[in-house]
Amino acid sequence: QRLKALLESLGTMAAVNSVMGGQNPQAVQKLVSDLKMLAAYETAADWRENKAADAAFGAISWDDASVKAALPEYLAASGPERAKVDYAFNALVPRPPQDIDGRQAVIHTWLKARLFSYNKAFPFQFSPYGQ
Repeated sequence: QRLKALLESLGTMAAVNSVMGGQNPQAVQKLVSDLKMLAAYETAADWRENKAADAAFGAISWDDASVKAALPEYLAASGPERAKVDYAFNALVPRPPQDIDGRQAVIHTWLKARLFSYNKAFPFQFSPYGQ
């Protein structure tokens, strides 16, 4: 079972590498990095550590061109594509933004735009039976 899953993932990675023209897009690393900064921001805000919250907010990948391009598309989206992105985001971040200072909601929207860009390039499939 594990070998089959590994071989399938290698086939998927080869397909991704082929589509990306040999580039290393670092999608997982960027997503995990932003999620870590969200957790750091929330923790610092809960403890009223303004400098730490500012540092975590500043460390989000605000300069990522693909997310910048996807942001207005995500905000304008509706229907199943937006629903898939929101579903994926809620699986990663199950708590809604608190009313701390508004920046947490901005980070949430940025992460959703990141997921939207990923879904656009490689559509999410949440059902093992879906085609």
